[in-house]
Amino acid sequence: MIFGAVFFFIEGRAQTIAQLQKAAEKKFSEGDYYAAAQYYEQALRKNPDDLALQYQLAEAYRLYNDYAGAAAAYRLVYNSDKQNKFPLAAYWLGVMLRSTCECKADEAATTFKKFRSKYRKNDYYAASAAQHLESIAWANEHKKPIDSIHIYHFGTEINSPYAEFNARSLGGDTIMYSALRPSNHEKHSSFPAGIYYAISGKSTPVYPPGADAAQHVCNGSFSPDGRHFYFTQCENKPGANQRCDIYVSRIVNGQPSDAVKLPAIINEPGANNTHPSVGIDERGHEVLFFSTNRGGGAGGMDIWMSRINPDGTYQQPVPLGKPVNTPGNEVTPFYDITTHTLYFSSDWHYGFGGYDIFQTHREGEHWANPVNMLQPVNSPQNDLYYTLSTDRSHAFITSNRTGSYFIKAQTCCSDIYVYHTGLATSRTDTAVTLSPPDTPVRVQPPVTPVLILDDKLRSVKQLLPIKLYFHNDEPDARTLSDTTSLDYRQTYEAYSALRFEYEKMYTQGLRGDKQEEALREIRDWFEKKVDKGYYDLVAFTSRLYELLLQGEKIEVTVRAYCSPLNYNAYNIHLGNRRAASLNNYFYHYREGALLPYLNRGQLTIKNISLGEETSPPGISDSRTDTRNSVFNPMAAAERRVEITAVEIK
Repeated sequence: MIFGAVFFFIEGRAQTIAQLQKAAEKKFSEGDYYAAAQYYEQALRKNPDDLALQYQLAEAYRLYNDYAGAAAAYRLVYNSDKQNKFPLAAYWLGVMLRSTCECKADEAATTFKKFRSKYRKNDYYAASAAQHLESIAWANEHKKPIDSIHIYHFGTEINSPYAEFNARSLGGDTIMYSALRPSNHEKHSSFPAGIYYAISGKSTPVYPPGADAAQHVCNGSFSPDGRHFYFTQCENKPGANQRCDIYVSRIVNGQPSDAVKLPAIINEPGANNTHPSVGIDERGHEVLFFSTNRGGGAGGMDIWMSRINPDGTYQQPVPLGKPVNTPGNEVTPFYDITTHTLYFSSDWHYGFGGYDIFQTHREGEHWANPVNMLQPVNSPQNDLYYTLSTDRSHAFITSNRTGSYFIKAQTCCSDIYVYHTGLATSRTDTAVTLSPPDTPVRVQPPVTPVLILDDKLRSVKQLLPIKLYFHNDEPDARTLSDTTSLDYRQTYEAYSALRFEYEKMYTQGLRGDKQEEALREIRDWFEKKVDKGYYDLVAFTSRLYELLLQGEKIEVTVRAYCSPLNYNAYNIHLGNRRAASLNNYFYHYREGALLPYLNRGQLTIKNISLGEETSPPGISDSRTDTRNSVFNPMAAAERRVEITAVEIK
C-alpha cells in the first residue's frame, strides 16, 4: 500500500538528457516516483517531443497520486501517438480523469470506449476498461450524496501535508492512527510510517516493543477483547516497492509484550501481508481479516480471513472469494462486531473513482454482494480504512480527496476524516475492555436513498426500448440450439472487437468520399448503437435491482430479432439464443445479485423470438454479398434483442 508521496530534492546542477533519464529510471525503479517525475520534467524541458519520456512522466505522476498532472501527460501522449506505441495511455487517461473529478466522468467514458476500440488484447486492462464503463454508468445513477452525512476534516491536530491513515477509536477522546512523518529536517530525509495516539488533539508517537522504528510501523488495531495489538511492519522503501508482514503484541496487565511476527501461515513469504483487523463472527469465533496478494486469490490484493483458535494459533486462512474479491484490489478490512458487517475498500466494484468503501455481511456460507457506501463517504479519489468509534457514533475514513493537505499535488496525500453515523450505542468502553455483544444483532444498512415507487419505475421505463446487437449468426453459430452458455456482456465484447473487420469489409472497394462516408457509418454504428445499447443495459439493470430491493414483483419483456440471411425456422432458434444470452447477463449480474429474485419468481423474463418476421424489405439476404448482408449497418440493425416492457405485477 502506498502511504503517500516521499519527497526527494534534486541538486541544481546541469545534466544531459541521458543523465537525467538514467537518474529518473533509477528513482522510478526504487519506487521514488516524485523524484523520478522531477528528473523526467527536467529531461522533457530539454527534449519536449520525446513521447517515451512523456509517458514515463505520466506514470510517475500517477504513482504518486498527482491525478491532474498524470491526466495532462497521458492526454499529450494519447493525442500525439499516431503509431499506437503506448496503447495503455488511453486506459490510464480514463482512470486519471475519473480520479480527478466527477465532472470528468463523461470524458473518461469516451476515453475508455476509444481505448477498447483500439486495444485488441483480452487481458486485465480490457476487462478493467469494461468495468470502468459499467462503473461510470452506475455512478451516474447514484451521484446524489446522502443528505444526512456530513464529512469533517480533522484539521492540523492530526493531519499534515504528508499522509495520515487508519484512524481507530480507543474510547473517549483518544484516537490511534498511522502517519508518515519526516525523520529529520534534512533535505534527504526519509519518511518512515509510525503509529500515533491523539489525545484531546495532541499527538504522541508510540512504538510496540520489538518493532523496528527504522521500518514502516503502521496499521495498528486491537483485538475486540483488547488483549492483542496487531500491526504491520513494512520495508522502508518508497512507493510500490514496500512489502509488509503482520505482527502481534500481547497486552498483559495493561503492558504490551515484545511483538512477534505472525507465522508463515499468515505471513506468506514473498507476499504483501497487511491491514490486520480482528472481529468476532456470529458464532462467537475470533477471526483475523487481512489483505494480501498471495496466490490463490482473485487478483491483486484480496481480503483473506483466518479463525483464531482458543490457544492463540491460526487456522489456514481462506480468501473471502466472490463476490467480495475481484481482479482488482480489495484492502483495509474492518469488522463491526455489533452488526457483523465487514467494511473494506475496492478499486474494482462499481464506484465513483479510485478506491471506494463497501460493506457486506455473511449470508450462510457466503458473503453478500458488497454495497457501496455512496457519497459523501466515497469520492472520485481514494477512500479507505473505514472504522467505527467504540460507541459506533462516529466513522473514520482515510482519503486523498480534494481538501486534504498536500505539498505539491492536490491529491498526493491522504488525511483522516470523520462523520456522525447516527448509530450511537451506550457502549463507551475502550479497546482494552471491549468485548463482543451478548446477543449479536443483524443490521442491513440501506442500499441507497429511497425514492418513491413511481419515480423508480419511471426511471426504468424511460430507458426503453433498449436495443442490444449481435454479430451475424451469434451467439453459437451454426446450431439449432435454443440456449447458450454465453451472456450478453461476452457477446457484446466479442462483437465490439470486430469493429476493425467491419470497417475493412464495409469500405472494401470504395475510394475517396464514399470510403470516408462508409467509415463514418461503421464508427457511428458501433458508438451510437452497439456501445450505447450495452451501457443502457447497465443503467437499466442497476435501476431494476433497486426496484427489486423494494419488494416489487416485476416482469421484463424481451423480443429477439434476426436478419433474413438464414431461413426463418433457423432464425427462431437463433433469436432464442440471443434472448438466452440476455437472460444469462441477468443471472450473472454483480455475481448473482438478481438470482434470488429470479429463483423465487419475483423477477420474470418473458422471451419472444420473432426470427426475421419483422425484417423490412430491402435487407440483403445474399451469402455472397457479405458487405451488405453482414457488415452493412442496415442488416446489422436486425440482429438484436430488445427490452420492450417492464411491468409491476
